[in-house]
Formats: sequence, structure tokens, C-alpha cells
Amino acid sequence: MNVEVKKLAPDDVALFTELIDLFREVLETDMETKARPEHLQRLLAKPDFIVIVAQFVNQVVGGLTAHVLPQYHSEKPVVYLYDIAIGATYQGQGIGTKLLTQLKHYCRSQGAEELFVQADGKDSQAIHFYRATGGAPMQVIHFTYALNA
Repeated sequence: MNVEVKKLAPDDVALFTELIDLFREVLETDMETKARPEHLQRLLAKPDFIVIVAQFVNQVVGGLTAHVLPQYHSEKPVVYLYDIAIGATYQGQGIGTKLLTQLKHYCRSQGAEELFVQADGKDSQAIHFYRATGGAPMQVIHFTYALNA
């Protein structure tokens, strides 16, 4: 399968929108994007926001988003892989590995010190994927604060 993997640029709003729709489908969320195309274009222009997609026959079949975070104890940033998803039909074909490899390559080229991602402890498929691609697990507890009060 000839899958093209590429980092999106500010003019790739349509591809980013396809990826957002894919995230909603694969990650089974009901969160619809209310962001206007102008906002998505501004996000894609930010050097601290990374979007990489996998395309097959001009269709987005997978992708990821990541955030570059500055550190105070080092001049090198760290990168947080926020979302990654592959369409159900295309899972298990190495596309996720290609996306992660592209992200790691990009992070190294930008001088990042570390790439990290969190996975739900019950998501055995994600945990297996991150281990299989060289990730080292850490035991943490994640807390969330709702701010829409």
C-alpha cells in the first residue's frame, strides 16, 4: 500500500478538517469542531503545533497532532503527542508506525529532547502500539480540571 505521510502546512486546512473528522470517528467522541477554517489555519501556522497525516488515494486515513512544549530546565523542548488515529479499515498495516516515525524524525530535526504520549491504562491496543514502537512506559496518574464552570 502506497501511503503518503506528510506534515501539514497552513494551507492544508481541508486535510486537517478530514483528520479531525477521522479522530471523531476512530476515537469515538461526539466532539464536533466548532473552529472556523481561519482558526485551523492559524493553528497550522504555529511552530509549536504539529499535524501529520497519512493519505491513501488522496484520502486522509490516519494522522496525529502534537504540541511542542518549552522547558525551564533545558533549552531543548519536549513534544507531547496529543492524538493519533488510523481509520478502522487501515489499522494494522503499519500506518501508525509511519506517522510516529515521521513525528520522531521531525522532533529530532527541531532539536527536541523527548517525545511523550499518554495512554489510558485500559487501552491495551494503544499500550501495545507504543511499546512496539519503542516507547518506555511510566506509571502516572492523570488529573483533569473542568474549567467551564
